[in-house]
Amino acid sequence: MTADASYKRQRASGALDGAFDAIVIGSGAGGLTTAALLATEGKRTLVLERHAVAGGCTQVFKRNGFEWDAGLHYMGEVHRASSGLARLFDRVTGGRLAWAPMPDVYNRIVIGDRSYDYVSGTGRFRERMKDYFPREAGAIDAYVDLIVGANRAARTHFANRALPADLISAERASAGAAFLDYSSRTVLEVLKDLTSDQELTAVLCGHYGDYALLPSKASFAVHAMVIKHYIEGASYPVGGSGRIAETMSETIRDGGGCVLVAAEVRRIVVRNGGAIGVEMADGEIIEAPAIISAAGIDQTLGMLADDDAPGLAGLKAKSQLLRPSQCYVMLNIGLSASNDELGMDPANVWAHPGADLVANWERFAEAPASRPMPLHFISQPSAKDPSWPARYPGRSTIDICSLTHWDLFAPFAQSDWKRRSADYEELKARLSAEMLAEIDRFYPQTRGKVVHAELATPLSFNHFLGRRQGDFMSYAQTPERFAQGWMRGPGPVRGLFFSGQDVAGAGVSGAMVGGLIAASAVLGKDMFQALRG
Repeated sequence: MTADASYKRQRASGALDGAFDAIVIGSGAGGLTTAALLATEGKRTLVLERHAVAGGCTQVFKRNGFEWDAGLHYMGEVHRASSGLARLFDRVTGGRLAWAPMPDVYNRIVIGDRSYDYVSGTGRFRERMKDYFPREAGAIDAYVDLIVGANRAARTHFANRALPADLISAERASAGAAFLDYSSRTVLEVLKDLTSDQELTAVLCGHYGDYALLPSKASFAVHAMVIKHYIEGASYPVGGSGRIAETMSETIRDGGGCVLVAAEVRRIVVRNGGAIGVEMADGEIIEAPAIISAAGIDQTLGMLADDDAPGLAGLKAKSQLLRPSQCYVMLNIGLSASNDELGMDPANVWAHPGADLVANWERFAEAPASRPMPLHFISQPSAKDPSWPARYPGRSTIDICSLTHWDLFAPFAQSDWKRRSADYEELKARLSAEMLAEIDRFYPQTRGKVVHAELATPLSFNHFLGRRQGDFMSYAQTPERFAQGWMRGPGPVRGLFFSGQDVAGAGVSGAMVGGLIAASAVLGKDMFQALRG
């Protein structure tokens, strides 16, 4: 069976006739992680993906002899075999996924015409920041200490999320509560206690697109987790991000399971107070003892009726009150020259017009139809992948993701994919031109080499990820979001479990931790400890 087997074909062939131990809704990094972990524990698991390709934001797409990643641009920790994330990847991929380290400088923060490098290694990062800001040495030391402390507290906090709230011991609850000291304040609130240097603050927060929220609104906890994730260096999957879903799917199939696409779940079937299966869009009901949703908590609650369990209506109301993360446009660019010919630097670029990151956004938000976007992130996936030259000789790619405003796209929200209006196409053309100008600014050697450029908008993310406002990172990573104790592995209905980034933190690594939490909850086993052992 192929990794992206069609639900319709597999149903017709009888492949779904046998019993499954678990059903996972959604094939992003979180859902596949849960399914693969269950497979390694002897559980036959069925993964249902409503779109035509498995992988969520880790999938790739191809056009005109090029290939781009949908959402993964770099990954931290995996180059250190002893790290928890490296062990998790090895477990869920069966060791079939290889990683290529990025250069020492993995992120470059650009403020106006000033440039600052993030270098690999905690000590080297600390010293490089002191080289840039020698008068702020004490603030930089205190900042790194806070990063370490927040991540230490996060371990118990997220391990506790695998348990029903009433089963957490007082000792574990106390240890997990330390995390709230970090998650209850915003990034700027914490940094203002350390420094009044706006430029330093901008440099430390210059990658805030990694958690898709302004530092004035984002929880310091998510900032700390992202910094810690990358601080020892970054890597890229050999063969592109699509290899993540491919290798995890192999593990699931090795356990007798299936990963099916074009498999839309209409609702979660609840009987006698427990989730017992899913109803597909074609009316077919598939049953299993455990139902795990990695489609997003808000979307999952929409698959349940208010009377399926006490308090469900209240949870739906709470979910609706949580703000969505920021939305972005992403331009995928194909170039008619190789990385070697162009001399491309694999370091990511985060470009801001000025050091006041909040003011940058506010100026744009006042008139988004006429003002330039306030943040651009540029990545060169083909320059990071050592397998690229053999697969696509004489060609290369660039991705640029730019912070935009939902108001620009709301007028087109009710239109259908690939059938939108001329006004929408005009908007896309204007934004694409602005983004290409940024490529020209940072990579003048690409002039005359662009042979393909395709823009994905917040409406694209709504269509492919089932989001509301292009919020591909789902709920905004605010202090309020981390205070939601009900957002954990065990769901509000017996037999239902939540997986993915809504259970843990933003991004692919956060989604995988959410997948680990869900697997622990389903198995009644501390999979965090199992990985350490």
